[in-house]
Amino acid sequence: MWFLASFLIGLHPILDPSFQAELNSSTKSVLAVSDTTKLLVDGRESYPERWRMLEGAKKTIYFSTMYVYNDPTTKRLGDLLIRKKDEGVDVRMIVYGPYSFGNKPFYMKMRRHGIGVQMYGTVREVLLWNPLRFWRRHLHDKYLVVDGKEAIVGGMNWSARYERGGVDATKPAWRDTDILVTGPQAEIVHWEFLKRWYRDEDEKEYASASAALEAAYSKPMYPGGASYGDYVTPCDGAPGGCVVSKLSRFLYQQPFEDDGETRLTTFYKEMIDRAQSHIYWQSISIRPAPIQKEALFQAAARGVDVRLMTNSERNMTMIPIGGLPVYILTRADYKELLEQGVRIFEYSGDAPMHAKGFVVDGVVAVIGSYNATFTAEKFYTEAAVATYDGEVIADVYRMFDEDFAHCKEVTLADLEKSWKRLRHLSRWGVDKEMPRELK
Repeated sequence: MWFLASFLIGLHPILDPSFQAELNSSTKSVLAVSDTTKLLVDGRESYPERWRMLEGAKKTIYFSTMYVYNDPTTKRLGDLLIRKKDEGVDVRMIVYGPYSFGNKPFYMKMRRHGIGVQMYGTVREVLLWNPLRFWRRHLHDKYLVVDGKEAIVGGMNWSARYERGGVDATKPAWRDTDILVTGPQAEIVHWEFLKRWYRDEDEKEYASASAALEAAYSKPMYPGGASYGDYVTPCDGAPGGCVVSKLSRFLYQQPFEDDGETRLTTFYKEMIDRAQSHIYWQSISIRPAPIQKEALFQAAARGVDVRLMTNSERNMTMIPIGGLPVYILTRADYKELLEQGVRIFEYSGDAPMHAKGFVVDGVVAVIGSYNATFTAEKFYTEAAVATYDGEVIADVYRMFDEDFAHCKEVTLADLEKSWKRLRHLSRWGVDKEMPRELK
């Protein structure tokens, strides 16, 4: 299955078929065929696809989201879900319990109409019984799968802020990114949702979903019988020495439920460790955990161009709650990152950066919910699609080019000057003393 002609000896190490087989085990995922893979750069591209998928649903609508905000976009969502439920579609959602209190009437209405609503954690459990669970059992993954045939995975919750995508700078918005996959890859997302749904609900159904996934994950590729060589064409001028089409990997991380296993963290580290030319990674904040930092430092030390993109102060202050304090905490990590050769770019587009794009050497790109932060590394539930498809990766580079055009690179010389101004913002509860890391 994994044996290919001798031309593959010159493949980029990330594309080596034996390494891809190893990833199946280390990340509990499977290299899968996507009939279609499409980058959805922002809400202007993602939400039309979402509405199309929901309108066309015949059997099932399943989605996970951190929250459903109370606004016209989610009024439309609620009305559409109720209509599809009345048409006989099985509609279910998983949401983060502690954030649900901000829109309780929505969830109550969904339940009255027979729509399944499952809360991941409760306000009482997380905020009263054990506040540490806010970090240690936090839902952060976002995806929608319809009829087991189409799935959208990325960083967007349900809200007009995401749907706008920054197109109207006079209203609050998020600059975020999703990815659409269809066919066998979407089937994997479907079964992962059901496995999670039934974990504490129905032992028999949980076992059935688990068995379906185990069967898929036991094979080198999904669907069974697919051959790596059918989707890999040698090409001297292409990144990695070949052109790849249709191949992707759905990655799902649930540390609290999986005894601390951090599958997405493992995947990112494996990609960074094998980078030869460059790594681009965008994130709302960059506060890497030690394992993330060390991998990035080692990559920079061997000459890889490592670029992290995050929000500028201007854009973080667009975030209504906590934006500036998070920005200041983020800046506290800059000095160490820059001294180790990591380049930092601050984004100043029309809306705050909430995207989590990641690309390595032109051979793999990842779109999902995973940030370059310690919370993603070991605490939050996360989901992402890693694509090896050359055409989609080219679209990811076009996205990065556009985003870099709205960035300013930060240097060590910039830090002390900027901190002297930020430290006077004591009205935000910021310590007037410069952090030790910046002295």
